[in-house]
Amino acid sequence: MADGRDRPGADARATADAAQAAASTGTAGGSGAGASAPGGFGAKLKRLGSESLVYGLSSIVGRLLSYLLQPYYAHQFDPAQNGIQSVVYSYIPIISIALYLGMDVAYMRNAAQVKDAPLADRQRAFSMSFGMVLAVGGVIAALAFAAAPSLAPWARLDASSFRYMIAIVYTDALLAVPYAHLRMTNRSMRYAVLRLLFVGVSVGLNVVLIGTLHHGVESIFLANLAANLVVLALFLGEIARLFRPAGLRGAAWKPLWKYALPIMPAMLAVMLVENGDRIVLNYLPEHVASSMYHMTSKDVVGIYGFNYKLGVAMLLVVQMFRMAWTPFSLQHAKDPGAPQLFSRVLTALMLICGAVFLGVSVLLPTLTSIPAVHHYEKAAYWLGLPIVPVILLGYVFSGVYTVVTAGLYIERRTGVLPWIAGAGAVLNLGICIFAESRWGMVGVAAATPAAYAVMAALGAWQSNRVYPVPYEWGRLLHLAAIVGGLYAADWWIASRGVAPLSAAGVGAKLALLAAMPALLFATRFFRHGEWAALRAMLPGGRRRTAAA
Repeated sequence: MADGRDRPGADARATADAAQAAASTGTAGGSGAGASAPGGFGAKLKRLGSESLVYGLSSIVGRLLSYLLQPYYAHQFDPAQNGIQSVVYSYIPIISIALYLGMDVAYMRNAAQVKDAPLADRQRAFSMSFGMVLAVGGVIAALAFAAAPSLAPWARLDASSFRYMIAIVYTDALLAVPYAHLRMTNRSMRYAVLRLLFVGVSVGLNVVLIGTLHHGVESIFLANLAANLVVLALFLGEIARLFRPAGLRGAAWKPLWKYALPIMPAMLAVMLVENGDRIVLNYLPEHVASSMYHMTSKDVVGIYGFNYKLGVAMLLVVQMFRMAWTPFSLQHAKDPGAPQLFSRVLTALMLICGAVFLGVSVLLPTLTSIPAVHHYEKAAYWLGLPIVPVILLGYVFSGVYTVVTAGLYIERRTGVLPWIAGAGAVLNLGICIFAESRWGMVGVAAATPAAYAVMAALGAWQSNRVYPVPYEWGRLLHLAAIVGGLYAADWWIASRGVAPLSAAGVGAKLALLAAMPALLFATRFFRHGEWAALRAMLPGGRRRTAAA
């Protein structure tokens, strides 16, 4: 997003979407058109890759622009000011649980059940979810807004930033059900246009308010809120056509809440895993920040949040994959050889993640050493650069978690997800609290991959009990050993004092990157025919393969 944050709870939204999709298929495997799609593993993997691009394009463009704003913020604000916006956008996913109420996901489930029903039934489904957000979420937002002077100090924010935070979450919540309606009616183009319009308005206002008018960090919040209101205004016609409060008399509220409420604990837990590190750092005692980091706690949060965003490449890969994986896994769940297909999907995803991890980890120190990049007025931001590989690893394990829990959605055993995510959240917060005053920012960052690794292990264990998949753990360890060894070699070279921008430093890094495919071939990572299949999946690959 152009506001400097991710959409609240990306993993939690994926969890909820999968639950909705599983409920709406009617059977474990569903009966979608893709269930009988022709072709072998290569064709299906290519389809998954293509859908990842289609589903993720609008979100990814917006998110990429958001991350490109981070250097702009670093140039305009000192770390303490940047820390304020980092804290606000860490709290937003947590607060969103109370205002979203799980109603966007509940609406998708109800909409799937009444898609062929009369208009009045479809209006009732929309009105129930939207009305609940409008009324209950509105009351909660109004109370929080009025109590801002008392609540803001608990969040270690000023009252104005706190009110902006509440307003952003509430307008986000009002947009959630209309956006869900577009997804359920297959209006992907309008969905993408509105998402990109939000980005354009937000980026434009950021540049004008900060760069031209020289307003403070609250400009980021104002731009976000204004962009939300513009999109909401464009939804008013759709809302007016579907929202019918009079049709809510006698509505079946119990099933709505029965479906929505259990999703919320899992969403909360995942959001804590994703944002717990920055929230804990926000409460870092000032004497600890001064003695350990030689700066204020807000400076620490600002530096940490800025470098956290540098993991954008891995985030894009995992998020694009996640958006396509849920419908793909449900559609192919009952195909012959589906478990083997799912196993290959995980291996292919980890191969891509391994390449991204190595590329970013090895090249980032060189890129940030370029004078035009490094010499910000606020050079202190680069003190947090060592956390980037750790953050990348967290995204890798979140990708593993996404794949290995597919069986729980296929077999409708999602009741264990709150416990799995809860275990991850407890571990995450525990490591963050312990590490913040002992191990520094790298130790705090390590809480996220540790939590996702535990969640992936628990998810694989529970999922394989109901839907066994022969994941290629040996090959994954093989891949991890090669990537880890090359990363360790790069770290060792840097520790010898080789400058990243020197001829020797650049040459060594390029050699390490080239060594990854060479070692994979030399150690026989690829099975017979897999390289030809990978080439065929690339644009023009079939023609090259046929010519060979």
